Amino acid sequence: MSKTQAFHVVSDGEQLCFMPTREMLAGQLLAAAGISKRQTQRIFVNGRLRLAEQVLHPEDMLSAWEEVKLQLAVRPVQCLDPSAAKGFSLLAADAFFLSVDKPAGILVHGDGTGAPNLSERVAEYLCTQGYAGRPQAIQRLDVATTGLVIFSLTEEFQPAFDALVASNALRKRYLAVVAGDFPSCIHQIDAAIGRDRHNAHRMRIHSHGKEAHTRVCVLQRCKGLSLLELELLSGRRHQIRVHLASVGFPLLGDSLYGGVPHPDGLMLHAWREEFEHPVTQQHIKLETAFPKRFAKLGFTAS
Repeated sequence: MSKTQAFHVVSDGEQLCFMPTREMLAGQLLAAAGISKRQTQRIFVNGRLRLAEQVLHPEDMLSAWEEVKLQLAVRPVQCLDPSAAKGFSLLAADAFFLSVDKPAGILVHGDGTGAPNLSERVAEYLCTQGYAGRPQAIQRLDVATTGLVIFSLTEEFQPAFDALVASNALRKRYLAVVAGDFPSCIHQIDAAIGRDRHNAHRMRIHSHGKEAHTRVCVLQRCKGLSLLELELLSGRRHQIRVHLASVGFPLLGDSLYGGVPHPDGLMLHAWREEFEHPVTQQHIKLETAFPKRFAKLGFTAS
């Protein structure tokens, strides 16, 4: 049974209100919401799931359309100030996630060296907004890649957002620039990707690698360059970079895979994402601004 069939979310905030659409056990309700067994145990031990004033237990039976309240471990911020974000742009947020536009030159996660990373910047920003939890990035971008990154904000629903990514239910589209006239006849690149045994920093096309698929669409041509829209149908490391290089059109600025160096760096940007919200079941569409470095090359957002 899908989450949409199992329950309806009627509000959010510190007290998240569920209405099960059929008779079910309290434990089944949390499982249907994508909450892990570990988190479910914590919720019941701490008495954070209630029906009116009654503290619920896993085997308590719930009737259809009864309003059940779950107290989140960390009180979410109800209103964020985008102008207070430093080192990134805030795109969208609710009680469960936020999305940001990552700049080039910064890691998403810390690497143990003490180098600045986006996760720390987002955590510091949320602290100024009164949020006491620890945001978790649910996806990665290379240091040189710009664009959309989503952070989960609740420990209870972190597994649901992780499952969204693992199942490829998150539709991800990128903008990229390559030198030359990219062939309009190439609509999809299907080639398995594995590690390059001779260079630990590189990946390569490998018959025994992991299956990988990338859709390609030429959007514009300008001054000997092609602007591409790419959709990832799988999520392999350096997938777009490897696939484009494999057909003879490495990314502009991607010297690792044979691209022509460019002073504005790697011409790859995570542009749009769509998904069904794992908690509210709303259809979410996210989009960043058109990259300025692409506009400098003569391309437009239209």
